[in-house]
Amino acid sequence: MHEMKGAETDMEEGKHPLVSAIMTTYRRPEAVVRRALDSIMAQDYPQLEVFLVNDCPEEAGLVESLRHLCLSYSSSRPVNYIVVDHNGGACKARNLAIRQARGTYVACLDDDDEWLPDKIGAQVAVAENGDAIDLVYCEAELLYDQEPSRRGSLLGERPLPSGNIFSQLLSENFIGSCSFPLIRRQALLAVGGFDEAMPALQDWELYLRLAKRGSAACCSQPLARYHFHAGDRISAHPQGRTDAYERIHREFAEDLDGDPSAAAGFYRMGTYFYSILGDGHQAMAYYRRSVRLKPFDLKRNIKDFFRMTLRPLVRKRIV
Repeated sequence: MHEMKGAETDMEEGKHPLVSAIMTTYRRPEAVVRRALDSIMAQDYPQLEVFLVNDCPEEAGLVESLRHLCLSYSSSRPVNYIVVDHNGGACKARNLAIRQARGTYVACLDDDDEWLPDKIGAQVAVAENGDAIDLVYCEAELLYDQEPSRRGSLLGERPLPSGNIFSQLLSENFIGSCSFPLIRRQALLAVGGFDEAMPALQDWELYLRLAKRGSAACCSQPLARYHFHAGDRISAHPQGRTDAYERIHREFAEDLDGDPSAAAGFYRMGTYFYSILGDGHQAMAYYRRSVRLKPFDLKRNIKDFFRMTLRPLVRKRIV
């Protein structure tokens, strides 16, 4: 079930390529969904088509309330409202909209995050200024809804790689949530979109496939807001993350074997995921693999050891 509405297309499209903004939602309070949609509507970029995919068709009241919410934006930017036939998860919902999208670029937004008004414009400018850039990532503000005075940043002071970022990305997902990057739609289709079988870490797995075939760039200014809250996020389920991590491990095993530096970082991520799960044995196994690859990185190795051993005792603020 879906309602498609045409995006504005005029002479400006040659100067401003069309961007498809895709937001998926599942049983989220309407006020939170509205906050995210408002941030899409507030974009200062002129060529934007908007999709809202409701992945909870069984709740008739929610289906209708979101329909009315979408209609309330008809005077600003029309919203293409899609209700899936059966719940299939965020990846399936995103892929459904991606197949219907017409934009040169795609930008996804989780229903509990926000974009800052200049996000799409800034990322398109970077993408169009480069040579066949497939992905533009960005800095993001980290907000803690239970602690309003606490704030952070996604990238902080870390280096911001561009061009071929596959090796750095194999070491860790520094791009973050799928709410942050702008992705060329043809590149997204070429790699098959989101992997609908992934139980978690879908964004990281997709970025790796994109980075392996194409080029990336970065906007260093904050362009989005990521909310930590008491609600449900896939990233809050440690078993799903370890299962997904092992899927990525198998998928990119040959690449890891050929890149010891990236592999050391990848195994540190395994240490992290399994220590969050409470599986000390497997956490230690991955810790040892990372240390064998970088034995002289003493400061990092010592820090990782203490984090690994203490993390199960203090399971606070787990993403």
